[in-house]
Amino acid sequence: MEAFRNAVRSSYALWGGRFNPILVADREEETKRLVDLFRVDVIWPFGDGEAVKTLPEKYPYLISPFFRNALFIGGANDRKHAQVLDVQNAVSHLIDRPDWQRLKDHGVRLFTWQPNDPLADVFLVQFGGYPSVEETGVDYCDVLKRAAQANCVAMNTTPLVSWSTENGTIDVLG
Repeated sequence: MEAFRNAVRSSYALWGGRFNPILVADREEETKRLVDLFRVDVIWPFGDGEAVKTLPEKYPYLISPFFRNALFIGGANDRKHAQVLDVQNAVSHLIDRPDWQRLKDHGVRLFTWQPNDPLADVFLVQFGGYPSVEETGVDYCDVLKRAAQANCVAMNTTPLVSWSTENGTIDVLG
């Protein structure tokens, strides 16, 4: 599950976001259909399993465009950055367009939740999340906050439950 979560977070940080397909290495027929349907440019393995590591080899026509075997490069004296188009590129591309201003006027929200929330994985897939700054060298959340004046919204999914023994009803408030 952690590899899946990492794939989702990385996907949200890259251009395409939630629309980037996530392939499951041990589902060969489904993977082949998704690669063809989405016209995948590159397969990036998340996870340590042998099937995950060797999946890109099954598609030799998808040549890796990376200088090093990493999505994010840079180092001690060099600021880290993505080797592919990411949220920073999307913001730079859109920031002077009227659609961007309308988006800002409508309001951009970044949702947060507790990691132990039973719905945490659902929220991650639905609302998105970003990889850690340590991993990428980029604070994608901050990029979006500054560029879109985004507001952070903390999700509280702890329901308030009340029930009545007289009529056997349960009310969930929250």
